[in-house]
Amino acid sequence: MSGLLPFFVAGLGFLFISAVESIPFSPSRYLPLRLRYTSSLTLSSLFLLSSLLSVSLSSAHAHSHDPLGASLPLSSLAAASLFLLYSLSGLLSLPPLSLLPLPSSFLDLLATFSFGLQFIYFYLRRKDLDGIENRYFDLLLVPILLCILSTLLIISWPTSLVPRLARAAGLALQGTWFLQMAFSFFTNAISHGCAIHHKSRANYTIKCNTHEEYHRARAIATLQFNCHLALLIVMATVIYGLLARNKASTDNGYRPLNKELQMGSAISRFTLDSDEEDAEIVVESNGHESGEVALHVPVENGTVEKISRD
Repeated sequence: MSGLLPFFVAGLGFLFISAVESIPFSPSRYLPLRLRYTSSLTLSSLFLLSSLLSVSLSSAHAHSHDPLGASLPLSSLAAASLFLLYSLSGLLSLPPLSLLPLPSSFLDLLATFSFGLQFIYFYLRRKDLDGIENRYFDLLLVPILLCILSTLLIISWPTSLVPRLARAAGLALQGTWFLQMAFSFFTNAISHGCAIHHKSRANYTIKCNTHEEYHRARAIATLQFNCHLALLIVMATVIYGLLARNKASTDNGYRPLNKELQMGSAISRFTLDSDEEDAEIVVESNGHESGEVALHVPVENGTVEKISRD
């Protein structure tokens, strides 16, 4: 995958899948699941087409003497194919067709292997050890690893909402980081003193003029990733606050006091410790809203004084 357009489409695709992933679903509502599998199928298909196009163009320009021109796109086909298999299996398992009824745990296991192959692909993508793009790809491993761990937790706790929200956060961070790489690699937003060098459509590297500019470019990449992570946390906090506020407005968790007073006519009784030695104050109520409340207060001569109030 190379060029501004493929990275931009990948970023928007991951953001859309993240938004769909964060929608809660029930066994009677299959629309979020269908949207998730359809968007994943579309994105993986576009990635496969882009890889095959890069292979064909590299083969057509074989005179460029670039041995990595055709092999690099082929190395990404495994991950894209597994994502495609996951999407098709999910769509075929949904009602009303249910042509391939598979349990959700098996589909999540396919997703785990897909993210695992994606992790290996970007971890081993080191054409030039000094290239600045390697720093961006290394930082991309963080949200991919989050997706792997959250998917494993989904297999263990399929009804829990927290692992799905964690996977949605990992997909969202992947999407924003793909957009950042698109602008950093193929526009003038790259660090000063660095430039992209193309050997072929798929084989490119970003080199800097001096050793100090290499360090500055890597530091800028780390700062950009921290900004993306902070933006994701702020957005998640705001969305959670809005959802919690809407839920609190409909159900504040309190019941009126008269509900408790009208629960029955049984006499309630409790005692209060007094400062006097071996003395107690007993409070009795008949449980009605306008009923009698009696206080049994010990006095000095050992008798008990009863104070009643309606």
